[in-house]
Amino acid sequence: MKNILFTSASIAALFVAAPALAAGDNVSTVSQTGNAQAATVNQTGSNDVSTIDQQNASNTALVNQKGTTGGSSYIQQTGTGNSATVASQEDDGSLYPGGQSAEGGSYPPGAFPISVSSIVQGGSNNTATVTQNTKTSALANTSGINQSGNGNAATVKQYDDFQTSSIDQSTDNNTATVTQGINNGADNSYGNSSAVAQAGTGGNTALVTQTGIFGISSVSQNGGGGAATVTQHDGSQNASSYITQSGNTDQATVDQSGDTQYSSIDQSGNNEVAKVTQDGALNVSGISQSGPGNWAEVDQSGTSNVSSISQSSTGPTYLSEGEFPSDTGYAYVEQVGTGNNSSVSQSGASNWAVLSQDGAGNGSSINQTGSGTYANVDQIGTTNSSNVTQSGTANNLNMAVGISQDGLSNVSNVLQSGSATELNSTENTVNVDQTGERNNSYVDQSGVDNETRIFADGNDNVSTVLQSGSDNHAYVNQGSDNNYSSVVQSGTNSTATVNQGM
Repeated sequence: MKNILFTSASIAALFVAAPALAAGDNVSTVSQTGNAQAATVNQTGSNDVSTIDQQNASNTALVNQKGTTGGSSYIQQTGTGNSATVASQEDDGSLYPGGQSAEGGSYPPGAFPISVSSIVQGGSNNTATVTQNTKTSALANTSGINQSGNGNAATVKQYDDFQTSSIDQSTDNNTATVTQGINNGADNSYGNSSAVAQAGTGGNTALVTQTGIFGISSVSQNGGGGAATVTQHDGSQNASSYITQSGNTDQATVDQSGDTQYSSIDQSGNNEVAKVTQDGALNVSGISQSGPGNWAEVDQSGTSNVSSISQSSTGPTYLSEGEFPSDTGYAYVEQVGTGNNSSVSQSGASNWAVLSQDGAGNGSSINQTGSGTYANVDQIGTTNSSNVTQSGTANNLNMAVGISQDGLSNVSNVLQSGSATELNSTENTVNVDQTGERNNSYVDQSGVDNETRIFADGNDNVSTVLQSGSDNHAYVNQGSDNNYSSVVQSGTNSTATVNQGM
């Protein structure tokens, strides 16, 4: 049976062959060919168009449009037991003279600030709910939902105007919730765009909230049991977040405030965790994880900070005894200030990196390809530079590097390719602490169970330590200016102590 319903006003318009619908003309078309279908259309506004096509059994569709300048709703359900609700599509009831829009687009004279919704469901027991309230401009809110799996749920709420949402769920038991704009009647949250695509083995969850201006969010999950949460706050502008997860039970969380923030997360392993928080302007974060069970966190506040984390660790060969949330690979980056730049790369197993920079123009690089390595870098000041490369093996955080630079234009380079054999000791460790200006330290450890300590509290000091033997210890303390120290150890059980300017 096919049911087609038109309002009496629209029938009259057809009889007189009017070229366009007059104000108040609504159009509703309902076609149902299956059993136990239910369709309810309630259009109390003007110029609304609704189309419902249900072809299988026990589907439910509800449309409520009450704007005065036009809304469009399209629902097609070909499966069984699906439910589609376009709960409310409203507008502010104004026609516009045409011209340039505040959002950067343009509209012709008399254009409608319509809400446009499309729901297509081809599986069974899917649920889709759309609420749109268009205000203050002639640029429409647009929502598209396509669900071809079973047991999926999609919810879209869009306020203000010029919002765009796309949800595509093609496997089973996925959930997507998108909220864009602020429902306060003002024109202060517009131009946001969200795209959610969920496939894989199903059971994925995506939660997107954008209440700023011209925010962009893209979530793609092709594994199973993944979770992605994106929050781009009101008052923010031009924030961008891109999340791609193809493993199982991956988790990604992005929280951005301020202007022109950028975050990219790509996780292809299983049980990965990525968290990004950015506040300020022009900050950039990139996280890529391909091993199982890696964990990455980025926290940036300020201006023009850049963070890059790449982890492909393969498994927990050593344990951190609960000190870190992951024993496979863990990277934490915190940058506060202006123009700080950090890079962390891990490709071994059980590597840990903690990096904090507070100041301006600081640069840090950590490259870990070994097993059981730990690097901690803390730089406070201006234009400090730190480079750490670890490729050896250790037991329980023994192969550790700690660098703290508090000053101006200090440089530290540490290269470790040796190994440690004693648990919870200082063997195969490097500690560099430079609090002056323009100090330069270089450490190369390639032996077994070596230890280096460098403290420079003056200015323009240079320290070099080369260790290739075993159980060697080097202690360098520079407390004045323009000192030079060089220590080379290639034997066994040697100890070198250098005090300059003390």
